[in-house]
Amino acid sequence: MKKTQVDKTYYFESARVPRAVLSLALPAVLSQIVSLVYNMTDTFYVGQLGDPNQVAAVSLAAPVMLALTALANLFGIGAAGTAARSIGAKDHDAAKQATSFGFYAALTFAVVISALVLFFRNFFLDILGSVGGTRPFTGDYLFWTVVCGGIPSLLSMVMAHFVRADGAPKTASAGLSAGGILNLIIDPFLIFDFGFGLGVKGAALGTFIANTFTLIFFLCYFYIGRRTAIVSLHPRWFTLKRKIAGQTIITGLPGMLQTLLASVSNTMLNQLAKGYGSEALAALGIVKKIDTIPMSVTIGIAQGVMPLLGYNYAAKNERRMRDSARFSLMLAIGFSVLCVAVFEVFTHSFVSLFIKEAVTVSYGVRFLRVMCVSTPLMAVGYLMITLFQAAGESKPALLLSILRKGLVDIPLMFLLNWAAPLFGLAFVQPGAELAAMLVSVLLYIRFTRKISAQGKLAG
Repeated sequence: MKKTQVDKTYYFESARVPRAVLSLALPAVLSQIVSLVYNMTDTFYVGQLGDPNQVAAVSLAAPVMLALTALANLFGIGAAGTAARSIGAKDHDAAKQATSFGFYAALTFAVVISALVLFFRNFFLDILGSVGGTRPFTGDYLFWTVVCGGIPSLLSMVMAHFVRADGAPKTASAGLSAGGILNLIIDPFLIFDFGFGLGVKGAALGTFIANTFTLIFFLCYFYIGRRTAIVSLHPRWFTLKRKIAGQTIITGLPGMLQTLLASVSNTMLNQLAKGYGSEALAALGIVKKIDTIPMSVTIGIAQGVMPLLGYNYAAKNERRMRDSARFSLMLAIGFSVLCVAVFEVFTHSFVSLFIKEAVTVSYGVRFLRVMCVSTPLMAVGYLMITLFQAAGESKPALLLSILRKGLVDIPLMFLLNWAAPLFGLAFVQPGAELAAMLVSVLLYIRFTRKISAQGKLAG
């Protein structure tokens, strides 16, 4: 193995667990935070226009954006997880085949989704719940972020996972962060009247430009480092062999379902909330943005450590895998608890930061006080899913994914909205996440007992 490849596996094999976790997770957390900041800034900038219809349009389009993220999880997490286990087993050809399959499969799906939204625009607007004054704004947002931006959006997310699997988490963070910073800079000039004055359309155009920049950055990374990379995008490594394609799909499926069902869940939430007016819809969208702060940190930690967990599972190092998972969990829960405390104290300030309209702020304050308490529960459930994905344990990962979004929360929406119109919707998220957390702990105990009893891994 070349020296460069040895260097890339240092954090997987040799570094102390806290250092390995922090070195791999912090760059991913940073990129998640930058991404979150520019997503929240979109809502903030659009909110300064004082038009609830334009703020609501961003929320209404969110399920389609989540669908792209779902596919990025399927092919990005799936291929990166398969590659990490292959590298841990010293099968570098299989690692290259996994990422090549993931890249071209993601490209195909991105083209299909962009075409579907282009040719069936009204159908998508209908199912998203876009009516009245929100409809033209939602259509504009979808055109730039999905029709034009579907390919760069999906591929940039997928390739970030591959760069982490290649042992370069800082480079993955740099690519995603650079795109986010670019978006922050150009958004005001695209949205407000002192620039092009495009409103919500400008926010979408900025996202498209930023994602295109990130995609070019990652393509350059793989081209320049093609001789030393552990993973590859080259079409000569592409394969549909069950060992590669099948394992990639199985590994990525829980992540895809988790995000796709979140898209379905958000669509259902919007459908129920729209009956209470655009102010309630806008308030829910703002609160969903705010409570993604701790969730983004959890996702960053999970994405950063997934190659570490998968590598050590395949290398049969049980102790390192378990210690890495526990340390990651401590970080995610600790930050989530801190966020809950801050949100509860400064609730009004957080909501009014995005919009000054009094009715929307009033709704948002009541929603945030309840919904934020679920974030520590999310941290446990999400990291447990990541651990199972890394180990190739698809069944428990699938169960938790469906439990978090779909199986529990959608029935709860109808029940609680009936019991307490509108404000009952705020209690859905904590209830669903509590159920998922309890089940995830039981599944984790079962998993650790199984691998110890079978002697599958050796500390």
